[in-house]
Amino acid sequence: MSLSNSLSVGYGLSRVGFGIFASSRPVQMGRTWVGDDAERPGSEVILRALGFRDIALGAGVTGAALNGDPRGWLAVSMLSDLGDVAATLIGRDRIEGRGVAITSAVAGAGALAAGILLAASNAE
Repeated sequence: MSLSNSLSVGYGLSRVGFGIFASSRPVQMGRTWVGDDAERPGSEVILRALGFRDIALGAGVTGAALNGDPRGWLAVSMLSDLGDVAATLIGRDRIEGRGVAITSAVAGAGALAAGILLAASNAE
């Protein structure tokens, strides 16, 4: 297995881990992002769904990397994280500045990591 595929497996597994946390503890994860609104029942549903999305994306990246070509899953993961950054920035006047900063940094780092792995996979 190539180095970029090995790193993609690690990336995918970390995304699965985040998804398990987010789906099992949506209020705790959501407080960092949307503050006290995370405790609202509707917010909890959406935040749990976000966790399941990350489990699916991480499993997809991992499986594809183990089978040789994670590029499609890495691209979708990168776009998902960029979407989270965009949604956060669009709604920045409705959430605390701390949530904007943390979510933008974490989702931005996820998008950057996926982009680097995608570029490395394309270079092979």
